[in-house]
Amino acid sequence: MRVTLISFVLLLLAGTLLPGCSKDQALDVYGAAVAAVGNIGLDSDFTLKGERAFGADKYTGTYTAAYEDFTGEECPFGGTMLERRENEHVAVTVTIEGEGGAKLVWNCGAEDPVTLADGEGTFTETAYLAPGSNYFDLQFDHFTGSVDLTIE
Repeated sequence: MRVTLISFVLLLLAGTLLPGCSKDQALDVYGAAVAAVGNIGLDSDFTLKGERAFGADKYTGTYTAAYEDFTGEECPFGGTMLERRENEHVAVTVTIEGEGGAKLVWNCGAEDPVTLADGEGTFTETAYLAPGSNYFDLQFDHFTGSVDLTIE
């Protein structure tokens, strides 16, 4: 974490101290660095139990997985951005079939996490993405079954 903070400070200083670099350019550099670091919060394709296909960005796409007595958490979609368009939203649809505990939680920055789905069934919600971090986490407690998640 310390390396990340140092990297941010160096990028910000480099952006502001370079000749001819405006504040907007420095903020663009900083915003790009924040977005890149924000992607670290996502699970990699190698650690996910299922198959993920990204949509237009890292916030959207499809994820399908099967689990056998799995306890843990997976984060297939999300990220961090300094700015978002007003009223920017995504449609979230998840189908959970199986036994044990399973839920989909939207971690939306400074707000308390929002449970979008809990237990078996098909759930559809709209998530209005705010500036900052927005991650969609699947949380399991001894779950055996399948999950199909679409965010668009």
